[in-house]
Amino acid sequence: MRALCVGFVVAAIVGVACGQEKKAATITIKAPGTGHRDTVVKVDGVEIKGADGTWTFTTPALEAGKEYTFKVEALIEPNNYTKITRPREVKVKAGDAVKLDLSTEDKKLDKIVVRWVPTPDDIVDEMAKLAKVTKNDIIFDPGCGDAIMMIRPVKLLGAKKGIGIDIDPKMVKVAKEKAKEEGVADRIDVREGDILNEKDMAICSEASVVLIYIGDDLGARMAPVLQKLLKPGTRVVSHRFKLGDWKPDKSVTVKGKDGDDYVLHYWVVKEKK
Repeated sequence: MRALCVGFVVAAIVGVACGQEKKAATITIKAPGTGHRDTVVKVDGVEIKGADGTWTFTTPALEAGKEYTFKVEALIEPNNYTKITRPREVKVKAGDAVKLDLSTEDKKLDKIVVRWVPTPDDIVDEMAKLAKVTKNDIIFDPGCGDAIMMIRPVKLLGAKKGIGIDIDPKMVKVAKEKAKEEGVADRIDVREGDILNEKDMAICSEASVVLIYIGDDLGARMAPVLQKLLKPGTRVVSHRFKLGDWKPDKSVTVKGKDGDDYVLHYWVVKEKK
């Protein structure tokens, strides 16, 4: 028995000498913190604490020589209507000290959801006026919500058709019911779809007017898709938000019936180079 115990002790000493003892690793995570409402960082689904835009996660003791993968996710709310999910994977070994920067977006991995907020009816009318909507126009509204931006131009200005997509199936249902109530269901086509998915956005290619009310983050991501798919000459009007680095041809401020000022941005799609 004594010889066996000595054998274990010798093996342990040799293991330590060869660096085989288990060690933890640390992952220091940088993510938008200061100035954001509530940024939550999770590692393998468990929230970790952080401050001033930095979170540090210490792994359990890891076996030497093996590589481990941890799933890190930042849940970012830059304002009260936008939620960004930023997932990443990080690989570490025992004793590693790894830094992970989640402060910048990844257009392929980031997921953005914007809470629907309705645009007042009179401002929708001002947007249609700025776009010079006629009976020959087909209106497209990405992230259409209740479809009011299509319904009013179709009903009041005689626009030929309205097309919209929304990622929320509940809002798609609401939009269809609203179109039916307003008597224009035969000219309103609302589908479930993701405005960041080019395949879903392909229906916009037949539009001659685009009316938008969507956040800065989604607008910036969507702008290249719109520029690629829309026909030259298509007019685009956005309530409040710009579309990334796509510079508006003009911006105007209109007075709402509620007494507030509303900024509208206007673009015309140029010929493809």
